[in-house]
Amino acid sequence: MKYYSGRGDGGETDTANSRVKKDSDTIELVGNLDELNAFLGYAINKTKYDDIKEALEKAEKKIYVISAIVTGYSELVKRENLEITDKDTKELEEYIDKFSEKTDNIIKFVYPNGSESACIINICRVSARKAERQAVKSKIKDKEILSYLNRLSSLLFVLFRLVNRRDSFKEKFF
Repeated sequence: MKYYSGRGDGGETDTANSRVKKDSDTIELVGNLDELNAFLGYAINKTKYDDIKEALEKAEKKIYVISAIVTGYSELVKRENLEITDKDTKELEEYIDKFSEKTDNIIKFVYPNGSESACIINICRVSARKAERQAVKSKIKDKEILSYLNRLSSLLFVLFRLVNRRDSFKEKFF
């Protein structure tokens, strides 16, 4: 298999519907989502807790779906029954509720340090926030995508705290 075509050498790339500049807001968003998925894959690899891996793996799949939607592959997503719906956001909320019961209440800012796997999850959180901001900048109209990205970063914050707790790392507050 050939892994290059040279078609992008002039600063353009393909979406489902057209060629676009690589510095377009949409391609920047796809790059942010790709970065998030790379970090999620790393977090999955470094996390030793099956319940947390499950949540991260589900998110990883949904980020691919969001990438497909924003690059014009909505019909394929619909045909394959992979759409992002309010059920996906509600699932994240259920994870947040379940996992946050296992952490202390928070009244101050938490320093972003801890065990290796917790820190990687925190990097995922930052990357999710970056993707969310870019989705807004890209004028993504799909409320479900925006809600999903917003809730995902909240889940990742809870997971960061929970992994630190399970790994016996004492949180430090600002």
